[in-house]
Amino acid sequence: MLYWKLAWQSIVKNKLEYLPFMLAGTAAVALNLVIQLLIYSKGVQTLRASSSVIELLMFGQIVIGLLSVIFLLYTYSFLNKRKQSEFGLFSILGMQKRDLIKISWRQQLINYMIVTVIGVVTGVLFSKLLLLLFIKLVGGNNFQLNIALGAIIFVTIFFGLVFMLLLLSDILVIWRLKTISLLQASQKGDREPKSHWLLFGLGIVLMGWGYYISLTVNSPLKAMRIFFLAVIMVVIATYLLFIVASTIVLKTMKKHTNYYYQTDHFITVSNMLFRMRQNATGLASISLLTTMALVVIVTTVSMFVGQQDYVNKQFPRDVMMTNVANQSISENKVKQAAADNNVVLSKMYHMEISNPITGYLTSSGHAMPLSGTTVTRADNLSDFLFMTIQQFNQLTNQHGGTLAANEVYAYDRQGTFKNNTIKFLNQSYHVKKHLSKIDGVPSMQASMTHSMIIVIPSKTVTDKIGSAFNDLGENKQSISYTNQLLFDIKGSDKQKDKFLKTFKGEQNIIVDSKSETMSVLKSFYGGFFFIGLIFSISFIMATGLIIYYKQISEGRSDKKQFDILQKVGMSHSEVKRTVKSQVVWVFGLPVVVAITHLCFAMPMINKILQIFGVTIGPVVYTTMSLTIAGVVLIYFGIYLKTSKTYFKQVARKN
Repeated sequence: MLYWKLAWQSIVKNKLEYLPFMLAGTAAVALNLVIQLLIYSKGVQTLRASSSVIELLMFGQIVIGLLSVIFLLYTYSFLNKRKQSEFGLFSILGMQKRDLIKISWRQQLINYMIVTVIGVVTGVLFSKLLLLLFIKLVGGNNFQLNIALGAIIFVTIFFGLVFMLLLLSDILVIWRLKTISLLQASQKGDREPKSHWLLFGLGIVLMGWGYYISLTVNSPLKAMRIFFLAVIMVVIATYLLFIVASTIVLKTMKKHTNYYYQTDHFITVSNMLFRMRQNATGLASISLLTTMALVVIVTTVSMFVGQQDYVNKQFPRDVMMTNVANQSISENKVKQAAADNNVVLSKMYHMEISNPITGYLTSSGHAMPLSGTTVTRADNLSDFLFMTIQQFNQLTNQHGGTLAANEVYAYDRQGTFKNNTIKFLNQSYHVKKHLSKIDGVPSMQASMTHSMIIVIPSKTVTDKIGSAFNDLGENKQSISYTNQLLFDIKGSDKQKDKFLKTFKGEQNIIVDSKSETMSVLKSFYGGFFFIGLIFSISFIMATGLIIYYKQISEGRSDKKQFDILQKVGMSHSEVKRTVKSQVVWVFGLPVVVAITHLCFAMPMINKILQIFGVTIGPVVYTTMSLTIAGVVLIYFGIYLKTSKTYFKQVARKN
């Protein structure tokens, strides 16, 4: 009973540290439970793209689970330092290490029970609200939520293992350290760090290299391939520069005596300089977590907001019927089916265009068949579609347009091809005109490769190319043409579905509709947006707690110093100004660095967004600006709270 009493008294006594830790644990339990309940929800399982959505949720569960483990282990390290000092006192009073372990596992059990129970209750209460949000985002209509016992069991077992890890860390610390080390654990100071110019140079090189990759990437596929390389470089550089560059800057400030020996600057600079190893790592972590929150929000919101524009670019009309055998689709038959199903068709037209062939496009404009070497250069893969000048004139109402035998029009859907000639095999063609669009032709395709439509004088051009181009495997691609019928449709959703089903079983006919594509994309992009929202909440919560714990631990360390300074004449207002100056460093510098990272990452983010059909424009930059403003406001609230907490600890009570 004594051990239980000591364990509980320790928690109550150190509530300033325990309450934020328990709050973080409760939030982690609730977030994991919400995702589990969504996976088990019948509302999600009845979605049109349910398998893809559930896979996305399972991916989110893995990431959130890992973040929860890292997050709790990291925040517990601040709490553990306080516990070590307390255990040192117990040891001096006669307790053995096994007695300390008995107290520790009781503390962990109490923490686990409180966190799990409150987290499960909170998760269940909020799961219905979040299910409504999720189903709304993915375009579903079944809002049924069943509280699955399997989800609760999973979360209970998972966090039981997490708290066992925390207990194991306690046991290792108790078993390895001596009594005097335990007692002085929370009082250890740091020596003034040295200036490492070599590491500073390495940090500058890595940061510059990462930024350069982002600024110069010229292909969406290449951006996907090298994204993580650039991220790793920037992460390493951020830690190096916070550790090394901050030391160099603070030492430079210290050398300028006119600046350093001012009341507002002296305490801030000296405190941060002597604790820079710990401070720099924490500040770098805050900066990177903030960057992650910004990137996730910008990316997922841009995808969600831009999905309608993506579908509109894929579909010039509501419905696109394709005859892969290049036989004309009967308008009369389609119109009769429309009358039978009480739908109204309008703006109907035919279009003949080739199937795409895939090749490797060089910088000189040479389209080459794929081989063992070129197929690995995914960033320069291009899809080519062909259309005769006769069909082009019909679509654009140009009756006098002609092309010589060696002339073509080039329509690059990404707008990157600017060459005056293009070469297929050994035949070069003069690009008579670069087209910005072709009326009635989709301005975007579903695949992620670079895409061009070549307007040719006649089919003789494609006959010459023949079957020289192979696909991404070893199969040859013969260039065949398809006949398409495009039109808008009006009617109820039920009438439209019934009309479209009359053609979906026909041989050689493929039916694509804007509404069905939008429904599938909404499930995918809405799921991404929801997972991104959960991730962002986790990142912001982690950042807030890191800042909070830094201020708590540093406030206790600085209390004696400020107490002495106030005894020798430092005023209450001077203490407040000094505290404000120090907290501005902790709050302002990581946010500025995070925004800088985001700005340099935007070119690469824009390329990656192109893979999902989101093109650079007002939507992306508006989202970026609003995200930065929102995150800054959130952190300003954290700043106000932590500065007050720090000031209460260091200010001397009269």
